[in-house]
Amino acid sequence: MANARPIDFDHALADPRAVFNEPADVLACADLDATRKRQVLERWHHDALELETAEGEGMAGGEQPMMQRVNAALAELERQTGIKAEHKRSITS
Repeated sequence: MANARPIDFDHALADPRAVFNEPADVLACADLDATRKRQVLERWHHDALELETAEGEGMAGGEQPMMQRVNAALAELERQTGIKAEHKRSITS
């Protein structure tokens, strides 16, 4: 994520993949505090969950490991801040 401009939080929250290449890029973003990083990652988790559901119903979807990458970023943010995520997740890495 090479971005010279400040992050538009509303845009990142609405569509994390439009602003960040990977969930780990959210962690590296100096423009967002820990609360906003968590919000963006939680949104990304929600989107990945919907994608997994669509794939499970036989619809074409994205990549399988996205949920794992989102969960890993959430776990790292939790490790850095000591604040647990709002949802329960299983990390299979």
